[in-house]
Amino acid sequence: MEQNQNKNKGVAADCNTSSDDVERYFNSLPVGYRFAPSDDELIRYYLLRKISNEPLPPNRIHVVDLYNYSPQQLAETYKLNRERESQWYFFTSREKKYPNGSRPKRNAGELGYWKPTGSDKAILDGKKPLGFRKSLDYYEGKQRDGTKTNWKMHEYLLHQSLVPSGATARGKNPLQPKQEKAIACKRLWII
Repeated sequence: MEQNQNKNKGVAADCNTSSDDVERYFNSLPVGYRFAPSDDELIRYYLLRKISNEPLPPNRIHVVDLYNYSPQQLAETYKLNRERESQWYFFTSREKKYPNGSRPKRNAGELGYWKPTGSDKAILDGKKPLGFRKSLDYYEGKQRDGTKTNWKMHEYLLHQSLVPSGATARGKNPLQPKQEKAIACKRLWII
């Protein structure tokens, strides 16, 4: 057991581990353990550290340009271990739909789009805000004529007070900020 703990400690300490090392790490855990962080853990230990360029603990979060793919394409590319997982997690940059506007881009490849539902849920640490969770449903087809599917996504955003200075200005044009966000994408129903 001590040898297994040392092996796990080594993987956790190295933020530059390969996907094979991370896969071995998660497969070495006893049955019942899985990557299933809570909302505040996603913000505190993954999103905030990602934006701050700090080392991340071992995780199942993929870096991908989410809005270039439909959920079906993502599910085919990033296979789940069905015995341990029921959700996909992604880091992606938030892009604006229009250069001078504030509306976010929500398309998902050529096949559909993500539509926000309900109001944003505040994620708190006691009374202190950490961030927000927005729920989105996937629609196939063109906007206004789309058909709702069973795919649901949660978008996590840091509260502005936690965003490190200079972390939102990315790319060549500082007037078009891109903010990193963690996405948990899952099917609405689990079989």
